[in-house]
Amino acid sequence: MKKILLIISFLLITSFYLFALFDDYEPSVRARSMAGAYTATSDSYDGIFYNPAGISLAGNQYGGAYTKLYGNSFTALTTVGGTIKTKIGSVALGFQDMSVEYQDINLMGERTFSIGHSVCLTKDVNSEVYFGWAGNIYNLSFDEMGNQNSFGVNAGIIAILHSRTRLGFNVTNINKPKIGSENEHQLPQRLAAGISYVPYQGVTTAFDIKKDWHGDTEYRAGIEVEVHPMLLLRTGVRNNPASYSFGFGIKPYKGFELDYAMSTHSVLNPTHHIGVKLF
Repeated sequence: MKKILLIISFLLITSFYLFALFDDYEPSVRARSMAGAYTATSDSYDGIFYNPAGISLAGNQYGGAYTKLYGNSFTALTTVGGTIKTKIGSVALGFQDMSVEYQDINLMGERTFSIGHSVCLTKDVNSEVYFGWAGNIYNLSFDEMGNQNSFGVNAGIIAILHSRTRLGFNVTNINKPKIGSENEHQLPQRLAAGISYVPYQGVTTAFDIKKDWHGDTEYRAGIEVEVHPMLLLRTGVRNNPASYSFGFGIKPYKGFELDYAMSTHSVLNPTHHIGVKLF
């Protein structure tokens, strides 16, 4: 019976999702609502998964998020993390779990344990430049088939120009990690570049270009508007696959934020994503 369930898990992943292992699941609610345009905008605890240079901009912050990918009851994505400022820069810890469950059996699990560090390289009256890196322990498990581990390294840079413009660049899995003992599978490598601009106070626009080293190029654009100190509205569009997204952030009191995002898919059901943040 369990072998049948294992076959089902493979079919679910390959037939419905067409995912690569440890794919870009969009763990950030804010990033998802802006269609993933987050390479330069990254300034939260979840930036460790997008551009670790943004860890320096997060301050002391903690949070978590949860979603059922594409509205399916059997596929859950959970994310938790936090950042803290130290004398040697800002440090972040993150955990991401993507699991496939059927009849209370965990058929497959992709877990990523991350630690990141970010420092300010230079700062003057007109500009700031931050560098960050993240080390990721990848753990892949299948029911009754054990698990495999691998290790990857990400690195990124964020430059802030005249406080209104940010430029960001990030490389995922620089060291070309592979997972599996007999049939090795190379984990995704990506290059991402982004720009964000604040034309007016309370309005942030963002644009990203993301490319798999051996795959397609994606274009993502998003906008965030602070309509009230307690309410942020966000939306975005992207290609490959073509989709749009929207969401909001609510700050009912100081130091707490509740975020929601919805993203569509050209074939699959929409994904609804919710998260909380303490700062």
